[in-house]
Amino acid sequence: MRKWLAAGGAMMALAMGAAGGTIKLDQDFALRVGEKTERFNPTVDGDLRRLTSEIEDCLATPEDESKHDRRGLEEIERLAKATLAASDVEERDRTEIDLLETALAVNNNDRPTIPRHFDAIMTPVALLQFYRPIGIGEKPAIDLAPGSDADLSRRDPVPSSFWARPKDISSSDLSIGFGRKAMTPIEGKLCHYRAAKETSGMNPGYEVDCDGVRIKLKFGEMSSEPVVTRMFWALGFNADPTDYAPAVKVAYDRRIFTEFNERKAVRTVFTVFWVIPVYAMNLQPYKDPFNYVAKAVLRDGSSWSGAELKQRLMDGTNFLTKVEAQIDYIVTTPANVQVKDPQIKSIGPWDYGQLDHADRREVRGAGLLAAWVGFYDTRFDNTKLRRVGSKKHPRLLHYFSDLGGGLGATTGLISWHGENVNAFPWTFTEAPLDQGPGKLARPLRIFGYTPVVKTAAFAAMTIDDARWMARLIGQLRVEQIAAALAASGYDGATARLYEQKLVSRRNRMMTDLGLAAEFPPLQVAP
Repeated sequence: MRKWLAAGGAMMALAMGAAGGTIKLDQDFALRVGEKTERFNPTVDGDLRRLTSEIEDCLATPEDESKHDRRGLEEIERLAKATLAASDVEERDRTEIDLLETALAVNNNDRPTIPRHFDAIMTPVALLQFYRPIGIGEKPAIDLAPGSDADLSRRDPVPSSFWARPKDISSSDLSIGFGRKAMTPIEGKLCHYRAAKETSGMNPGYEVDCDGVRIKLKFGEMSSEPVVTRMFWALGFNADPTDYAPAVKVAYDRRIFTEFNERKAVRTVFTVFWVIPVYAMNLQPYKDPFNYVAKAVLRDGSSWSGAELKQRLMDGTNFLTKVEAQIDYIVTTPANVQVKDPQIKSIGPWDYGQLDHADRREVRGAGLLAAWVGFYDTRFDNTKLRRVGSKKHPRLLHYFSDLGGGLGATTGLISWHGENVNAFPWTFTEAPLDQGPGKLARPLRIFGYTPVVKTAAFAAMTIDDARWMARLIGQLRVEQIAAALAASGYDGATARLYEQKLVSRRNRMMTDLGLAAEFPPLQVAP
């Protein structure tokens, strides 16, 4: 089942970002539910009742849609009913906005990561996409907390579903991180295969069950994602607890190999004159699952390498059952691991440019944090709107859910590459440019960092937004940076070089943003 959210006429502006810093609710939307297209205005009670009825009918049918879509429809139904029952204008506005956030997230589930079709005539438009600015905004953020301080850079945004001010950044434990008492419970345990990875991420992986704890394994960005995610969490953003595992023991299951490449396809077809196919590009290439097996341990205690396992286990495309009977478990190559919390359920991606996201200080400020750690992969599908808590009384939270693309080459047309310490630059800001007496033409200058796609919130970041975020980054200590790197699987020399570069980038940033007196340079111990 496909569902989409559309807007007619003036409402298209809302999907691209709220003009003037407000979300115009009194407009028509369209949500396809099953085979029907339901147009609704979230401020009209009759429209919400009709939408609720259609969703109830759809949910009563057999499950022919994804679990995320179904969960999203359930949440839209709940929010529509909550909107109808709201006791005052403020509560109603809040539930209407939550309803639209959820509908857009459901819509984004069906949105292709890259265009499914590209014709030569579209080339001039495509070239415009190579302009991906950051930090060129001039309008103040819309969600600043009340205050009398004339310096807007000192004003927090109001707490939101994206961010909340941490209690004490400088005392946060970035070795374990995420407010936990222990790392992901996986070391030394025998896990069991549970499910294939079904999303469109470039890196392969699958889910396992370890003593009743559901864990997602990803074979890529094993170290960069644990580091970057710890930084986002420490500074107040919603981020998934992510750890490095040097190896994971998984009981043998044929599905580890047969379902390894079931990730959602990411491909586009290039044509001429719309009908003549020239080239089909697949960004989700086949990955040999045996390459991610360090060894297979047999029931007699002996072991085979991944290559030996493939040679002995396979007869062409057939599995040899007699060989399978000998295998006890496999040991994976290093992996990025995340516990799946049963109280946190994804609905769909949120976009940096939808609704009022690009006008919010915390989402803009994330651009400076992303530039500092070199996180470039800002595609919409690397975020998630999640339902947190009980199904009857949930909260909706916006997560930065896939933060692995960082700590490497951070600019270029197609040359981004994470986890490359030698390609990670020593600086990413420059001093402001003078424009006559007492004026600055460009007070915020970020270079050597370009997101992989246009990112509306990062482009809208002002000097005040950047200074606000820099003050949060400035509270991190060298020891915390070192602890995050050490916990993420980097060898000593690599961790040391990353530490030096992150500190160098931080120090130069403070100078270029005019905050060096407030946050003196950090020193890396010899």
